[in-house]
Amino acid sequence: MTSIAVALSVDSRGPSALYILTDSRITWGPKDRWEGGQKAFASRRFPDVFGYFGDAYFPSMMLRQLIEQLDSGLVCRDEASADERHEAILQVMKVAMSRTSGRPPITNFTIFHGSRMSHEMQSRFSVWESCFNAATLQWTDVEHDIVKDGSYLILAGGTGSIYVNSSKEEWEKSPAAGTSRSTVWAFFDAIRSTFDTLSGANPQIVGIWRIGPARTFGIHWNDVPYFAGLRVSGGLSSEQVRWFDSDFEPCDHLGRRLKPEKAHLKPDIDVIEALRKRHVRPR
Repeated sequence: MTSIAVALSVDSRGPSALYILTDSRITWGPKDRWEGGQKAFASRRFPDVFGYFGDAYFPSMMLRQLIEQLDSGLVCRDEASADERHEAILQVMKVAMSRTSGRPPITNFTIFHGSRMSHEMQSRFSVWESCFNAATLQWTDVEHDIVKDGSYLILAGGTGSIYVNSSKEEWEKSPAAGTSRSTVWAFFDAIRSTFDTLSGANPQIVGIWRIGPARTFGIHWNDVPYFAGLRVSGGLSSEQVRWFDSDFEPCDHLGRRLKPEKAHLKPDIDVIEALRKRHVRPR
């Protein structure tokens, strides 16, 4: 289940942001689903973001518990490095998954952890991939190398990863290649294509900028506001929430672009049709 991707944003001064993007669909079977599951998480105290794919239940519950402890100062010191935070976070996850008995219905899952060390122009971003094997109850943990000379999709995972990667390749041929918005457009187009039936609904975005803790971003998808995977139905606004529209342009809680005169022109390319030719066989 799931489409998930990690994207690095680089501006003229160097790496400026790290984003984790996921879809919001939880599935039990071909037609049994929930279109509002949270799959991307952000700390409000530290520059750390998380996303997962695989088992639909345990990682979501565990990550919410982890962030409660992390934001309460119970996992690591405020001055801990990104490496130290990751080791402490991994230990919390290992302890959490050791608290099972009998034969719990756990399947394999993978957690992406994005982090930042230092801040402003000294910022250094990191990404780890931590995998839990349900058969052996063992973890594997890998840190991914990050190329810092341009914006790009660092990695993708989940059942929809083949479409995310193909969409990325199509956008790399466009005039927008090498921009952070093209990496997000690639992910959005993979979701819009609906080719992966286990991925869908609205995207979710969490991210880390050069300054401050991580953020959960609101998104206006098909003119409907969503936050943390769930539709916002209260009609209220919050100055703490930053919003993007379906073209990854900054907007307000009503979906109105903040600076429409500075909006990036999206190249007119039909990525979904290109994906169809790549992956959908004629009957």
